[in-house]
Amino acid sequence: MKILVAFQTGCLLLAAGLVFSLKAQNVGMTQLTTDGKGAFQLTGSWKVAQSVMMHPEKSTFLKTTSPSDAKTSIIVGSTGAKASANLGLGDIILNLDFMLAPGSTAILNLPGGYGIRLNDSWKSPKLDRNACGSVGSLVPIQNASKAPGLWQKLAVQYKRASKGSVAQVEKLTLNGVVIQENAFLGTPPTPDMALSIEIENGTAAFRNIFYQLLSDARPVKLRDLSYTLYKATNDRPKELLAENILKKDTTSILTREWGLGNNSFYLVYEGKFDVEQEADYLIQLAYMSNASLEIDGKTVLPYQWNDFLQNYVPATYHFTKGLHPFRLQYHKLTWRGHGLGMFISTQGVRSYALHVTSSLPEPKPIPTIEVTASTKAELVRSFIQREGEKNKRTHCLSVGSPVGTHYSLDLNRGALLQFWKGGFADVTQMWYERGEPQILQPAGAAILTKGQADVAVLSDVNASWPDSMANFVYKGFRLNPDGFPMLTYLINDASVSDEIIPENGGLTRTITTTLPNGYVRLVSSGSISQVEKGLYEVDGQSYYVRVDPKSKPIVRTANGQQELLLPANGTIKYSLIW
Repeated sequence: MKILVAFQTGCLLLAAGLVFSLKAQNVGMTQLTTDGKGAFQLTGSWKVAQSVMMHPEKSTFLKTTSPSDAKTSIIVGSTGAKASANLGLGDIILNLDFMLAPGSTAILNLPGGYGIRLNDSWKSPKLDRNACGSVGSLVPIQNASKAPGLWQKLAVQYKRASKGSVAQVEKLTLNGVVIQENAFLGTPPTPDMALSIEIENGTAAFRNIFYQLLSDARPVKLRDLSYTLYKATNDRPKELLAENILKKDTTSILTREWGLGNNSFYLVYEGKFDVEQEADYLIQLAYMSNASLEIDGKTVLPYQWNDFLQNYVPATYHFTKGLHPFRLQYHKLTWRGHGLGMFISTQGVRSYALHVTSSLPEPKPIPTIEVTASTKAELVRSFIQREGEKNKRTHCLSVGSPVGTHYSLDLNRGALLQFWKGGFADVTQMWYERGEPQILQPAGAAILTKGQADVAVLSDVNASWPDSMANFVYKGFRLNPDGFPMLTYLINDASVSDEIIPENGGLTRTITTTLPNGYVRLVSSGSISQVEKGLYEVDGQSYYVRVDPKSKPIVRTANGQQELLLPANGTIKYSLIW
């Protein structure tokens, strides 16, 4: 086992990425239309489509359907095709989806001529300047590419060069994985200021192209600030009494420094936001201990705890132009350090601080503790907390492979919980300080399953799939020569063996059992479509499932989801490809 320890960056670098995180879902962004009549101009061999289907291995396999709305549909191009838009000056956030045929290459040119490579580097064993997500000579920190024929998500926050400052890729995310961050670029290769996409080789498709130009404007300022400092205990005061006032004064700055050293205190600010531009704003409080915020007499952030271990407490508020009174309360506890800050941003405006720098010191660095697999598989037992579930999964096994393909199992259900590529396991919450949460996080972007039992007994083929089996008994596992586990369990006294190994750029699962009225559910998703016999794309072309073409899988709809089943009679073998 290899354990890596690195330290996270502090609040100043995090502040630079606040706008990026807010806009990651295209909120408040402008969509570039794909009909060639708007800002996005198309030249060369482009086709507009409503849907597109490619194949992970066949470069000439292409199916499209006619568009219903040319402005928001998909564009599919071949070698030499180019789409460009001159968006003018300003830093930019750009989000888009792309799909590549096997062996295809495209370039996303940022204003200033810097190109981001979009390559089919799915199975590439090394990271170099030809890897997907490379920018010039800057190599991505990990291979986050998906298989050809799947939709991939790219998000970039880019700062153009200015007088005395070179251009910078502030953050580049591929399929949910940060692959470049705070990367400084050299001399621009061309003076071209347009945003463009060029297909160098093969076939590629693009959709959902959104952008936002950023400026360093400061449309909100603080006015008429005053503060009242109260003595307090670590308990929240039921009311703020006049006899507990230690100091009261006007001020021109927002700072926590009116406080009492390491003692507990209660600091109340009152003032006005002076707003020059009506818009929806993101306000983010950064503090240690407790705080609350009211604007125009409305509670925007209720009194709540925050440890400020790189965490911000966000809220959105619609400001009209003019003055808006606010009340900010900060309750510092004896045993917590100092820290109080307020950041604000809106569409087209970078996040900036409304507090003085000394009010929010750099937080204590937190180590990121990772487990990697070197020559054999690595196994880690842990808890796993799934989004939307109140309780942790307590009997989980995560398996990491040297080839960078990993997965987690729920041993209480015989269920595959998630699978991912890239780094293996972030175990910081297991081993840092007291390690109380005991939660393992994937070090890459994970694809989540339904988390239910994968083998079940059904009264008939139309019966609802159970969350777990009542007569399920986990019996343990044994390791193959490469260190991968083969699980054994009983269902209704019938023996089941279950082995998952990395293979051909994905995972191959083999389940062996003879279970009366038993079925194996390969996948449950919002959508399942057949690409060809034995190959299915899942969840809007998020990943593939491959089965023996001679098998006869059952595709059914249950509770608004589509499911792919095979009878649990003998050996069932299938692959997950992404």
